[in-house]
Amino acid sequence: MKSKYKIIILCHLLIYSCTTKSPKIDGLDYNGWILDKYGCTGKRLEMVSLIDSNKEKFLRFNQNQIIDILGRPENQTLFTRSQTIFYYYIQHNFACEDQEVKQEDEQIKLEIRFDALNRSKSLYVHNYVNPLKK
Repeated sequence: MKSKYKIIILCHLLIYSCTTKSPKIDGLDYNGWILDKYGCTGKRLEMVSLIDSNKEKFLRFNQNQIIDILGRPENQTLFTRSQTIFYYYIQHNFACEDQEVKQEDEQIKLEIRFDALNRSKSLYVHNYVNPLKK
């Protein structure tokens, strides 16, 4: 009977040790971010300044860890030298019915670049002025 409990405890430890720990940022609702696909509900717009101001906390995660934290990106690009770029849309995307739609290069979106070793190396928010940096 004792070995059965040891196996159960070991399984729980393995499950919890394999999950990605999201950076602790006050006010950032990761589940709300994930559920706001293409930024259609405006939740991402409310939180993007927190990610932008704390971008160093998101560096060095691999692609799977970023997906665990922020959900699947709406777009991704394979760049030169085996680099990958994830895009999370925040506002003005064609997928949203109740928003003004803008061209791709004018949309607000979070870009996360990964190096050839699959580590996030930079975060940039396109077409957004962070009010927390003023």
